[in-house]
Amino acid sequence: MSTHSDGIFSGALSDGGSADAKRVEVSLGQSGLEVRTTQGLPASLWPYSQLRSSVPLRAKAADVLLTLQPEATHTLFVADSSFSRQLLKRAPALSAASQRLRGLRPGMSVVAAVLAFVTGMWILDLDPAQAVAQLMPQESRAALGRNFAVALAKEHKACETPASRAALERLTQRLTAAASSSPMSVRVMLLDWELVNAFAVPGGQIVLTRGLVRTAGSADEVAGVLAHELGHALELHPETGLVRAMGLAAAAQLMFAGSAGTVSNVGLVLTQFRYTRIAEREADAHALRMLKGAGISHKGFGDFFERLEGKRPAGDTGKSIASLELIRTHPPTAERIAMVRAQPAYAATPALAADDWKALREACGPVAPDAAEADREIAEATKTLEKAPNDVAALQRRGRAYAKRRQHDLALADFSKAIPLKPNDATLRFLRGQAHQSLRRHEEALRDYGEAIRLAPNHVGARNGRANTYRAMQRYDAALAEFNELIRSNPRFVAGYFNRALVLIDLHKPDEAIRDLTQAIAIDKDYAGAYAQRGLLHEKAGAREQAIADFRAALAASSKLDSTAWAHNTARTRLVALGIEVH
Repeated sequence: MSTHSDGIFSGALSDGGSADAKRVEVSLGQSGLEVRTTQGLPASLWPYSQLRSSVPLRAKAADVLLTLQPEATHTLFVADSSFSRQLLKRAPALSAASQRLRGLRPGMSVVAAVLAFVTGMWILDLDPAQAVAQLMPQESRAALGRNFAVALAKEHKACETPASRAALERLTQRLTAAASSSPMSVRVMLLDWELVNAFAVPGGQIVLTRGLVRTAGSADEVAGVLAHELGHALELHPETGLVRAMGLAAAAQLMFAGSAGTVSNVGLVLTQFRYTRIAEREADAHALRMLKGAGISHKGFGDFFERLEGKRPAGDTGKSIASLELIRTHPPTAERIAMVRAQPAYAATPALAADDWKALREACGPVAPDAAEADREIAEATKTLEKAPNDVAALQRRGRAYAKRRQHDLALADFSKAIPLKPNDATLRFLRGQAHQSLRRHEEALRDYGEAIRLAPNHVGARNGRANTYRAMQRYDAALAEFNELIRSNPRFVAGYFNRALVLIDLHKPDEAIRDLTQAIAIDKDYAGAYAQRGLLHEKAGAREQAIADFRAALAASSKLDSTAWAHNTARTRLVALGIEVH
């Protein structure tokens, strides 16, 4: 929900070319909207005369989605009814009546053929966009959907194995059989895309992403999301949104021509959809009806909503679900979660058999073993905590697993709950310090590392963490002193030499850094990161042959440290740049 003060509203600005959105502040100026990023850059002006709304604007509209003519690529989303009310005073052309009139503007030969129809919709105060969408031939809908699929396929390949295709078809058929008394023509595709999303496009086509499938905790969760998208398809919400985005005249041409050939950049238009709250409620109602009819528990649907709000563990996207701009067209709300949870129980069976669920999750490739193991640990610890919420060992185990998945905010919550239950545990303080450090909360990390060292003066991890935090804060002298003490008391701690070398590089002391990297290699001859970093220093100093030797050694090393992937990529890139063939 957007908040505002002194005429300043919070919003989200999308560039139309990606799924990311920037947080912005929006104010209503004399001649247009003033849009500022939260980083304090100069405001950009969106003149009122060039604003367009994807949905006819009403004074009490809770959500406002705007584009700026003539390019209409960037979109601005503000969720605040007072914003829509104030905007209408300054831009009355965005009102429902004005947009309907604009849709009737002549200029295309086919407009005359639908003039009486649109006028009737206007007089009866019906939604002309939805009515036009209902009259659009299935051939046009299917063509639009195909255009969108082709546009996406250029960036993200479809994921499919015989087993995953069969699993997805079984799930889809189970839901569509409960969706309507008449056959429902649907095509569901899974894309190799990290984004956690799902959306319906015209022509009964549904897109799921790898991020969504692997983020879901069960097949029931995917079934709930898929049923929701099928609800959008049943209500023709994608087609209705397209009519609103394109204008009634262009949609009328599609309706009569039966072809999508006259529409350019249709994929871009479709990616900008934001459904209204009414449309979301309609899709939710269809989803619950389908799930019940198919004998699939609605619990998974609610679980996924909670996962999006960060209340449940996520899958292998490597980030907290709550921290991402996810499913922007489907904002999860407490109201929707409560609605799902309020549904009465009924007899249900899993949406997919275990083998089918595994096949669907691995359609885009095997799930990383570490990720799968972390998921298992999270599930087991969660089950323990449901029975014993204050089980410190389970909290620590789940927190570590969250950290493996790079879900550091969830790890932080578990460690923070465990510490008061076992206040003298240095490891818990160290682990929370790591979570704070990963979230770039440096002062909090220093406090936790310091407390861990107080409780256990020889805690290597805490001292190394504190030194790395000092480096991240550019407090290089403090970092150097910390690493000096760490190496003095633990002369075989190889990471201490590598990390101290990084500080020495920051302090422009390459010779001393090379000595530390050489010492790290002497302790661990398979330390790929140390070879690659030393190679960079040799290359910068003009020692070409020594750099090549180090890069080759880095590629040959197979250590399992976090820096190994970086070392291999760096060594390969630099060898190519130096004219060395890499096999």
